[in-house]
Amino acid sequence: MKSRGMLVALAMAAMLLGAHPLPAHAVTRISASIDFYNDLDPYGDWENIPRYGDCWVPNRPASWRPYTVGYWVDTDYGWMWISQDPWGDIPYHYGRWAYESRYGWVWVPDDDLVWAPSWCAWRYGDDYVGWAPLPPEADWGGSGLSVNVSFIDRSIDRSEWCFAPVRTFGTRSVRYSILPPTRNVTLIARTTNYTRYEARGSMPVARGVPPELLTRDTGRRFQRYSLADASSPARMTRPAIRGRTIEVNRATIVGAQRERARFAPSGSNAQDMRQRGNQRRQDQGMGQNRGAIQRDQLERRQNQGAEMRRQQQSDMRRQQQQSDMRRRGQDRRQYQDQQQQDRQYQRQQQDQQQQRQYERRGRGSDQGQGGSRDPNQGRWRRDQPQEQPPPQQQQRQRGGGRDQGQAPDQRQPQPNQNRGKGRGQKQPDQSQDQGQGQDPNRDRHGRGHGG
Repeated sequence: MKSRGMLVALAMAAMLLGAHPLPAHAVTRISASIDFYNDLDPYGDWENIPRYGDCWVPNRPASWRPYTVGYWVDTDYGWMWISQDPWGDIPYHYGRWAYESRYGWVWVPDDDLVWAPSWCAWRYGDDYVGWAPLPPEADWGGSGLSVNVSFIDRSIDRSEWCFAPVRTFGTRSVRYSILPPTRNVTLIARTTNYTRYEARGSMPVARGVPPELLTRDTGRRFQRYSLADASSPARMTRPAIRGRTIEVNRATIVGAQRERARFAPSGSNAQDMRQRGNQRRQDQGMGQNRGAIQRDQLERRQNQGAEMRRQQQSDMRRQQQQSDMRRRGQDRRQYQDQQQQDRQYQRQQQDQQQQRQYERRGRGSDQGQGGSRDPNQGRWRRDQPQEQPPPQQQQRQRGGGRDQGQAPDQRQPQPNQNRGKGRGQKQPDQSQDQGQGQDPNRDRHGRGHGG
């Protein structure tokens, strides 16, 4: 029973909500005489365009495009453009923009100006978001636009679109990432039209690219702001962002065409004002040309400087490579010389070691055979005594040799040599004995004198 009663209560609440919808924004209608054009007059001129009548021409360079100096925010009424141009937000929330070959971009106001967060067509795809000002033919009929998407695609020229990467869309730096119009042909083919306007209490809602789609593709959440009416709608000031609320003047301007006649020139005054406007545009064009020439000269100097720096860097790299090659050659030669010295040192060490081995072997042979081997001649030789023995030892050696030639029983003891010589007889020369060797006759003669 409780669940059934709850269902009945929910059904009654739904019926009441359907019968009495939530109150929408109450549209305020104000006259165009409230300084509506005063905010624009210092920043441009009013010119009569045959197709649209009196239009406002901003004093901007020829390359300027609407909806480029500022950023986008998501609101409960769709994508809203926050202008950073010096003249404020009026031309971006009221009227339309059109491009004229003679004047460039001109703002086309209607007689009854309806406020919207922005009056733009939208495209999205392949990580790029595009927007372009709606043409003056796209009127607001109270419940939607008077034209369809196919008409918008045909009416907007390719060069009028602004494309930016989706990663910068919705940030304050989007103005610095808008791509040049030369890429629009490719980007238009890669994107889809997402232009969609709805009505909420006769107020336009600029849906455009769904924020949920951008969040899904980028993973970045877009903060949604709530729009609120400003406390003093008499002044067309810039919107004030307070937390998550944006205070704006959303009044509908009535009698804009009649009020515009006070600002638009007429008669001889119009001729003078047009001449002054043309002269000012010519001066601006000349100034732009001078600026372009100066930029070209600056760019040429920069290119020349960059070319000189590249040439210097190339020369430095070439010199560095040559220096590296010379250093590597020197290192290679030093390495080869060091290797050769090492080989020579190793051969010397091997020769010395072999010499020491030969000497050790020769000493061993001398001890066993009384001689040593000459390593240079490859033969054995008898070593000579380093010192001659004294004469007495030589005499004994000679005597010992005679004794060795006699029989053991005939061997007699050797008398003292001084005894065997008479007085006055001269002693034999020791040097002669050493040089002549053993003479048996002289020995016998000496023994006879001794007897």
